[in-house]
Amino acid sequence: MQFAGLSDVHPSALPSDYKQIKPEGGDLVAAALGAAGLKTPEAVKTTASLAVSPDRWCAPVDATDGTATLEAEVESPSGHQALSSSTIQIESFEAGSKKLFKDAEELGVFLQRYYRQPNPARLLPALQRMVAEQTQHSRQGQVEIFSAFLSAAANADPIAAQDFRMRLAAQPPLTRALGFLILRSAGYDISSVVNALSAEEQQKFLSLPQLEDPFDLTPTQALFQHLDMMWAVFGATGQFRPVKTIASALSWRTDYEDFNKLTKTPNHPSTLTPSIVRGVSYTAAGWSLWSFQRNDPLVADYIDYMLASSDTPQSVKTELAGLSSNPAFKRAGGR
Repeated sequence: MQFAGLSDVHPSALPSDYKQIKPEGGDLVAAALGAAGLKTPEAVKTTASLAVSPDRWCAPVDATDGTATLEAEVESPSGHQALSSSTIQIESFEAGSKKLFKDAEELGVFLQRYYRQPNPARLLPALQRMVAEQTQHSRQGQVEIFSAFLSAAANADPIAAQDFRMRLAAQPPLTRALGFLILRSAGYDISSVVNALSAEEQQKFLSLPQLEDPFDLTPTQALFQHLDMMWAVFGATGQFRPVKTIASALSWRTDYEDFNKLTKTPNHPSTLTPSIVRGVSYTAAGWSLWSFQRNDPLVADYIDYMLASSDTPQSVKTELAGLSSNPAFKRAGGR
């Protein structure tokens, strides 16, 4: 590997982890066959195995902007081979923090794919864009969902959190306050920066409520938003926990059936009961899991794991196996 005029050589290392990999579209085919009660052919289950060694290289924290060139040699059944070289663009925290998002679409892609290609230098521009959009066109729940993403991303990367905190000092009051809330939610001690604020700003900040816990499944209206917040946590980290927690809502099928009956009666309920919240959340969870199963290979793998795991309740396994065929999951909210 060559970068900034320096070369770094990594000798061959024995693999420490193996994973069977499927052909593109294999998850969708397997889900459709499973919904029809048909066995998935072995050819669809796996076509090869991927091996990974424990060795890794990351750009140094103080790296300058530039291009790194990687050259690799492998031992294959055909013998020793030199692979074609590849290049990757290295972006410093300073450069990334000044790279603004051009529109909401670009920001949305950043949020959804962050765990695949993390770029922590752009966390501050993402916060700036979100604050600007909310100031112009406020949308209920968007601040909480976005804050859950940033909190998870900061929690997973202390170096990114440190840079994020340093750059907040120069931001306008609203952006700065929300940034500090996010860092506090991520588990960082921000007392030193809060104490440096004016007495008026300190009072305003300390009066702000804590950010909501995405994993709180209490059946209130906030639960609908918490499902989106958990997907934001997944987008930031790729972790299993949010997917597993969302899947646990599939155990509320009975509540959905009761809710579905109520919608067909002349007198619809006028209050949002815990059972209704669970029933609607069941459909939202199933719809989103089915969508991610089709479009995100990691979520598809997590669903396969839950289907095979003895830790997964049978009621949840049954629902996971029918994601593609359950009419309640055709649209968010089941209607």
